[in-house]
Amino acid sequence: MPRLQDYFWCCIASSSYCFFGINTTTPNFTLSASPTSVSVLQGNNGASTITTAVTGGFNSAIALSASGQPTGVTVSFSPTSIPGAGNSTMTMTVASTTAPGTYTITVTGLGGGITQTATVSLTVTAPGANFTISASPTSLSVAKGRSGTTTITTAGSAGFNSAIALAASGEPNGVSVTFSPTSIAAPGSGTSTMKITVSANGVRTGTRTVTIKGTGGGKTNTTTLTLTVVQ
Repeated sequence: MPRLQDYFWCCIASSSYCFFGINTTTPNFTLSASPTSVSVLQGNNGASTITTAVTGGFNSAIALSASGQPTGVTVSFSPTSIPGAGNSTMTMTVASTTAPGTYTITVTGLGGGITQTATVSLTVTAPGANFTISASPTSLSVAKGRSGTTTITTAGSAGFNSAIALAASGEPNGVSVTFSPTSIAAPGSGTSTMKITVSANGVRTGTRTVTIKGTGGGKTNTTTLTLTVVQ
């Protein structure tokens, strides 16, 4: 049955006529997490902000809960419920005995007879976990208007288990760098093709050092490539 606030009057100016109607917008809410991926070292904790937004006059407290966390991971919310639209801090406490790996935690919001969910990807890493990154070949000679490639390789160790995002810096103006793929999927051992494209104009000949950075599992490692631009 429609609620009292769902009814409205609409009167036409300079007229004695009024219309009686019903607001048919359905009350609802959305649930989201930021960040959606969290990396935590064994024996530590990480957090994500859970946000709710309401539509259609939704007016109810939203209770939060979590599921899917592995053994040794405790999830808590502060506050444990959100009065309609608002935020809550989700804290994931990881025991030192939790197995390294990537887990999907489902956050459930329940309020006003409506249930919505969001997911957070939790990556648990071991204290000694790390990865290496290298380029092959380590030097390239590229003519103006042309491109060259090198293979970027990463290898995890000591239980490292995380995706590794790749980025480059140090390339001169007129030189673009792309990676395919742009990140190496968990557990973090794999390859990516790095393509260097040199513009036909506006690039000085000479040798520069391009730094390739890999970031994942709370770790950052780098390698370098010597780029020589020729006429």
